[in-house]
Amino acid sequence: MEIRPARDDDAEAATAILREVDDARVLSAAAWLHERHTASEREHRLQVVAVDDDAVVGLGAAALDTWTTSLDKGWCNVAVTGSHRGKGIGSALLDAAFQHLKEIGATRATSFTRFSEEGERWAVARGWSRVLSGPLIAVDPRTVPEPSVPSGIRIGSMRDAQLEAVYDAVVEAARDEPRPEPIDNIPYDEFVTEWDQPDVDLDASTIAYDGERVVAFTELRVVGDRGQHGFTGTRRDYRGRGLATVVKRVALRAAAARGVTRVTTSNAEENAAMRAVNRNLGFTPIGEHVIYARDFG
Repeated sequence: MEIRPARDDDAEAATAILREVDDARVLSAAAWLHERHTASEREHRLQVVAVDDDAVVGLGAAALDTWTTSLDKGWCNVAVTGSHRGKGIGSALLDAAFQHLKEIGATRATSFTRFSEEGERWAVARGWSRVLSGPLIAVDPRTVPEPSVPSGIRIGSMRDAQLEAVYDAVVEAARDEPRPEPIDNIPYDEFVTEWDQPDVDLDASTIAYDGERVVAFTELRVVGDRGQHGFTGTRRDYRGRGLATVVKRVALRAAAARGVTRVTTSNAEENAAMRAVNRNLGFTPIGEHVIYARDFG
C-alpha cells in the first residue's frame, strides 16, 4: 500500500469512494477536478490517495478554513472503500493530513461526514469529538407542489442572476448558519469558484427578488437522477415570510422536470427554522450528518 499525492487521473476512483461513503453526496469527477484546480492558495490544500495494487482505495484531504476569520482553523476528511477498511489505510491517510495541518499552522480541525457507528468509533479513538449534527433527509421532488409566490416577490434562476447581488445575500445569510467556526469571511473569488462548480444546476437553483434585491436563494447540485441542496438562505429582514419554502419548491420542481428522483440535504439540529421548512416540503430522514472536531497541541 502506498500513500501518494492525488493526480487528475484519480478523479473517477476518488469520487466513487466519496459516493460510497455517503450515497447522498452528489459529486461528479468533473466537479472533483474543478475543486482540485480552483482551490485557493490560501488554503494550502493537501490531497493524497492510498493505492493498493495500482487501485485507489482511499483518499484524504486537509486545508485551512478560509471562510472564517480565525486563521488557525482547518478541515480534514478521510475516506476508504469498504473492502479495504481495517487495514490501517485510514490511519495512514489521517497521519498525513494531521502532519500537514500542523505544518500550515492549524490548531483545530473539523470534519464533516456521514454518520456510522463504525466511523464514529474510529474517529473518537483518534481524538475527534462530535460538535454538531443533524438529520440527513431526502425527498422525491416529483411530489413537491407548486409554490405560492408572495405578492411583490419575483422568482428567477441563478443562471440569470447578477453574481454580486447573490454574493451579498449569501454573505449575510451565512453568518447565521450553525457551524463550529463562524462563516464570516467568504472571499468573492471563492464564491465565484463555487458558482462555477460543474454540478451546480444554475437553471434549477433559484432566487427570490424584491425589486432588484436578492432576498432569498437556494442552490441545487444535480448529477444524473440525483440532486443535493447546497446553501439555502434568506436575508434577515425577509425571514418568516415563507421565501425559503418558495425558492426550494421552485428548485425541486425544476429538478423533477430534469428527471431527478431524489434530492437530499441536511441541517444542524440548531437550525430549527430550516428543519421546519424541509419537513413541510416532505423531506424525511435517511441518516445523519456529523461534524467532528480535533485540537492540536
